[in-house]
Amino acid sequence: MRSFHTFLFSATLVFLSAQAFADTVAVDELVNGKPTLVVLKPGQYGIGVPDPRVAIRRLRRGSIPFYGLDFTFELSDGAGSVDFRNAGSDTLYSLTLTITPGGPAGAGPEVFSCGDDSELSDVIPFTNCLFIETGGPHSESIVTFYGGPGLPSQSHFFVTLDGFGSAVHVSAQAGTTPVNGPPVGASGDPSPVPEPGTLGLFIGGVAVLLGGRRLGKSRSD
Repeated sequence: MRSFHTFLFSATLVFLSAQAFADTVAVDELVNGKPTLVVLKPGQYGIGVPDPRVAIRRLRRGSIPFYGLDFTFELSDGAGSVDFRNAGSDTLYSLTLTITPGGPAGAGPEVFSCGDDSELSDVIPFTNCLFIETGGPHSESIVTFYGGPGLPSQSHFFVTLDGFGSAVHVSAQAGTTPVNGPPVGASGDPSPVPEPGTLGLFIGGVAVLLGGRRLGKSRSD
């Protein structure tokens, strides 16, 4: 019975992972300043799949000032760069981008990547970037940047996207508190959240595990 419980729990985790990364075959993220590649589906990796990319680059000068902790922009063809200036008085220690739609049109597998760069020598604003969610033509992608010196008041930077669908809408939410781990995103949860049906299946699986343990205990008694 114990082996059955272990199998059921493992199968539930695999199912949740498949739901969280629907058509994502690999994710290339930035961890402590070093690119880190996680291949989720080795059989589909490296076969010319689309490659949605998100990057932030520190600039010597920018064009669009913004105040407060959020801004939005749109890219008509799913690719391009938009320059900004942090016109507020606070340093931005994290930046979370919600991209809608979150992937290229079609149902093909995708490799997501994010990165950080700078025109200023040895002044890279963020040392980490990761995907809270990887989406597709009918769902959003959420990527967060954090760690490092951040974006000081009056500093310039651009956000660039490549490989996404047409008419992409991007909303950004900044944080002014230094963080050592992933900041909480706009949804309030830094981890991928399964859909209601998936969550119900997960809870059902846990209930079966707990019920089996209680049944086994009562039999032993």
